[in-house]
Amino acid sequence: MGFLISLALGWKWPGWAARLFGWAVPVLVALLSVGAMIALIYHKGEAAGGAKSEVQAEKAHAKTVAAARTDERQAQATVDAIGKRVAAADDKTDILVRTKIREMHDALDATPGRLAGDPSSAVPVDADGVRDHLNALIVDADRSADAADAER
Repeated sequence: MGFLISLALGWKWPGWAARLFGWAVPVLVALLSVGAMIALIYHKGEAAGGAKSEVQAEKAHAKTVAAARTDERQAQATVDAIGKRVAAADDKTDILVRTKIREMHDALDATPGRLAGDPSSAVPVDADGVRDHLNALIVDADRSADAADAER
């Protein structure tokens, strides 16, 4: 084989160099082909692995987004429930305050006024009774407001 190589190259090599070159070329070609195969396999594996990791990342992202949306829906449901309770409590408080105000107005309207034509004369009024009734209404309203605050 060394003789063929020396003829192909047109060189006059010593026999030992031609034999060495004759063995080195096929070994180098074999090593290069093995290296090329390894590089090809590595490149294909890298591309396939990259695609696989992208798919896994997309699946993980989809799971995270789904969990976040579920949490968001639950939070919105909780906010809606709290809003309904607060609105109901506000309505009850509004009704109670209007009732107490109406009772106070009725109590004031029920008190006798002055006699017609005589501004200095006053009909005897039980001032202590009116004051006690108004104080009782105020205490009742305060108690109701404290109960509404405790419910929140």
